[in-house]
Amino acid sequence: MKQYGLIGFPLSHSFSKKYFTQKFLDEDIKDAVYDLYTLEHIKDLQDLLDAHPDLLGLNVTVPHKKMY
Repeated sequence: MKQYGLIGFPLSHSFSKKYFTQKFLDEDIKDAVYDLYTLEHIKDLQDLLDAHPDLLGLNVTVPHKKMY
């Protein structure tokens, strides 16, 4: 199973899981899942990656996404 997700804190505002779950259904993608990964501190990213070695990609939201 291909795993993707979103990191950030908080994630209660996010519509990403619903959006990508529906997108996978609409595109007949059966071997992918999209989950939310609460990550308050970016320094904990390596621990998340170690705990989920099958993650293929992540989207990023606040507070880790910065606008310049």
